[in-house]
Amino acid sequence: MSSAPERPRLHVVDLTAADGAAVFGFLVPRLHAQMDGQYGTPAYRTAAALDAIVRRAEFAVRHHADNLAADSFYDRGERLRCLHSLQDAWNTLMDAVFAWREEQGYDTARWVHIDYLDALDAARGEALEAQVQAEIDAQRPAPKKR
Repeated sequence: MSSAPERPRLHVVDLTAADGAAVFGFLVPRLHAQMDGQYGTPAYRTAAALDAIVRRAEFAVRHHADNLAADSFYDRGERLRCLHSLQDAWNTLMDAVFAWREEQGYDTARWVHIDYLDALDAARGEALEAQVQAEIDAQRPAPKKR
């Protein structure tokens, strides 16, 4: 068991537009390096496709993070949709950047998949997971004695 303190968990409500910009600033130059001088090749097309996905996801992160910061929603449902859209866009960026996790400049503490909207959502989700696991364990047949 490690004695290192556990890192604080990141939730959707913790994200800012700057987080998306940081991933974008890290990843886009790497994609363009793959594209430069290789126009028309499979490597170019692959990098160009990922570049388009990254640009769209970063725009969505920025847009939804700014909306959350402004907190000018009509109702809780609209805020919840914004949180889920931010989570989806962020996790798309995380899928795109993960391959560079060994590179210098990769923020291992912040650039992680986010499973929960906030701490309360995390507690509820983990309690539900524990309940489901307990039910599965209870349904398993006892090991046969020899």
